[in-house]
Amino acid sequence: MKSAVAEITRISHLLPPRKKAQLLDFARALQSGLGPSPVAKPKRSDDEWEKIINDPTPKPKLAAKLKQLERLAAEGKDEPMDWDRL
Repeated sequence: MKSAVAEITRISHLLPPRKKAQLLDFARALQSGLGPSPVAKPKRSDDEWEKIINDPTPKPKLAAKLKQLERLAAEGKDEPMDWDRL
């Protein structure tokens, strides 16, 4: 048991603050006996998503955002994905 506590402590020191908070929430859920929250099941089927993706209705906000991102990439001002900001 002592080695498990040491390992959890070691790992927690390496995590960014947001992940530390998630680890603490998880530990509290385990301690309460409730366990972690169940993973949400998808609410839409693949066919529904295909219909949404293939919908020809203009999406001006999305188009504007894509143009902005393309411009930033062309100027070399884009950023790599920061998974901790998601």
